[in-house]
Amino acid sequence: MNDLCPPSPPPPGEPSSITPAWDVSAPPAEQVRRSCEQLTTEKITAVRHAFYTAAAQAIFALQNGQRLTGEQSFAAAHAQASRTWWDLVDEEITGKRLTCDHAMRRVRSWARHYLTGEPPAARPGTLFDYALAHAARIAARDFLTDSGHLLTQHLIDQAATPATAAPVHHDRPARLDGGGAMTGQPTAPAHPGAGNTLQRKDTLS
Repeated sequence: MNDLCPPSPPPPGEPSSITPAWDVSAPPAEQVRRSCEQLTTEKITAVRHAFYTAAAQAIFALQNGQRLTGEQSFAAAHAQASRTWWDLVDEEITGKRLTCDHAMRRVRSWARHYLTGEPPAARPGTLFDYALAHAARIAARDFLTDSGHLLTQHLIDQAATPATAAPVHHDRPARLDGGGAMTGQPTAPAHPGAGNTLQRKDTLS
């Protein structure tokens, strides 16, 4: 009966101790790390879902005759503006075939221009117009913050990934038929028939 019981494992630190299988097969950190394309795609999807949720809540309140609160209006306006920026990134990637980091840098320049170089309104607006503009500016700042985090992580991943060195090809030197010096290219006589002329002179002498 004692043979049916498995032997007890040796204490840690003993020479006969065995490393568990899950430690050996654990994936390295490079395999777990997600690429910039994956993170950008997840961010675009999350922003679109947030817009769908905010718009559905506002529509539900209006369709049921409920009062649309300022929080619901701000959430819908902010989600719509946020989706606009990330949709531009998606258009740069899918339409112009740009890399995710290049696309984000281009749209980030547009967002900075919107925040700093946008001319003021020609006519004064209502308080609702100011609230919508405030939500749009906050969405632009949030886009700069979130895209900046993705670009920073992308640079960290590039620095952590070792660069592969290009193979170096060495040309083997060729030896002359007459046993001359080793050179990279075989040398030809000064003019055709020079070797035969030297042989004829040796024969005549």
